[in-house]
Amino acid sequence: MLIRTTAALAGAALLLAGSAIASAAGTATIVKSSGDTKIYDPVRIHMIGDSSVRIDSADGRGTLTIVHAACSFSGDLRRCLPYAVTLKQRGVTHPIEVERGTLYLNATDAALPLPHSSMKVPPHSIMLGLRTQRGTSISVTGRVDGASQ
Repeated sequence: MLIRTTAALAGAALLLAGSAIASAAGTATIVKSSGDTKIYDPVRIHMIGDSSVRIDSADGRGTLTIVHAACSFSGDLRRCLPYAVTLKQRGVTHPIEVERGTLYLNATDAALPLPHSSMKVPPHSIMLGLRTQRGTSISVTGRVDGASQ
């Protein structure tokens, strides 16, 4: 699948990266359990305060919000485990039951290695990977404008 433990699970840290509002442009990939795949490029990634991340499709029809996550640091790389996620479509908000997921944020000026991986998170960037209890995989990558710690 498109979600790998190290690669696509690498966006979760944007979520709690600071109290300033920042936004990023990125790409989201949704893979349903049936194998149907949708790629949204670009998406807007908004970090609001230190408790939520909002990912909006370019057409404004869909918004994925990570409402809560537990975060820690691996060196300068922030790692968060999302546990409250919602999807808003057609004006209706639905909770998403998360089976597992990780969000990484690199708010530094240098690429940082993912733990236990040869991959790196680019400067001022996020990587997110989620798997829902329905078997849908969601991955998002993007650059953060003005990220702070």
